Amino acid sequence: MKPALPDLNLLRVFDAIWRCRSVTAAGAEIGLTQGSMSNALNRLRQHFDDPLFVRLQGRMQPTPLAEGLAEPVQLALRQLEQALAQRRAFVPATAVQGFRICMTEIAQRVFLPRLVQHLASTAPGVQLATVDMPPARAQAALAAGEIDLAIGYFAAFGDSFFAQRLFAEHYVVLARAGHPGIATRLTRAAYLQAAHISYRPAAASHELLDERLDRAFARAGVRRRVGLQVAHSMGLSVVVAQTDLIATVPSRLALSFADQPGLRVLPLPLAVPPIEIRQHWHLRSHQDPAHQWLRTQVATLFQA
Repeated sequence: MKPALPDLNLLRVFDAIWRCRSVTAAGAEIGLTQGSMSNALNRLRQHFDDPLFVRLQGRMQPTPLAEGLAEPVQLALRQLEQALAQRRAFVPATAVQGFRICMTEIAQRVFLPRLVQHLASTAPGVQLATVDMPPARAQAALAAGEIDLAIGYFAAFGDSFFAQRLFAEHYVVLARAGHPGIATRLTRAAYLQAAHISYRPAAASHELLDERLDRAFARAGVRRRVGLQVAHSMGLSVVVAQTDLIATVPSRLALSFADQPGLRVLPLPLAVPPIEIRQHWHLRSHQDPAHQWLRTQVATLFQA
């Protein structure tokens, strides 16, 4: 008689193949050889009397039964991981661990130098890797454990996610010194008539700013003129300093350009609500001591 459930190692194999869609990649992730993975998959197939995964166009595609098993298996594994993690002490000074954090370019400018410096003195064995991805992808990556934190301006990720406010950020305007439409200050009329750069980084919800600006322009009866749309801040200040395009950006990004000649940082002459910068994480890592420690460091360093 078959046991009601396969052993834990087989569930780990199932979960890895489900996520990687490759027996080879799944084996590399969990440290098993190709032969061991094939044997484990055969045992799973025998247990469930179902192929579970079939090769299609070079990828292992799940059967309907595997589709139904995936979430319960992942939940069971995550709960077990969390239960075991609660019993493991995290000692920063001796810990050797890596964390992957989704950050915008702005977040890297604001958070990364200070955070890396802090970790070098308190947890020298901890390594960080940053990634840049759209909000929907970050949500899925947090749930799958591909990243540990998402820091920046993100809309709420929904159930099974946590968020902690770090600080409020407001917008300012970058313009070149000597801009013909701007005298001692940037007036509302000059702002509405200027040609704009739309800054929309991938790893954040900055499209909401564009929507707010478009609505403000519409209320004024003016069509916003966007001469350039960029996804990265690199080169942004140079473009502004050498053209008559202006850019509406978060104040901390603008301050990072403060030493560059030929630039002015000006108040935004439209009423745009500030944005909340938060750190986001998934339920799967909520009770993990190492992740709790990392989130505490971020909050201690940057919460205002």
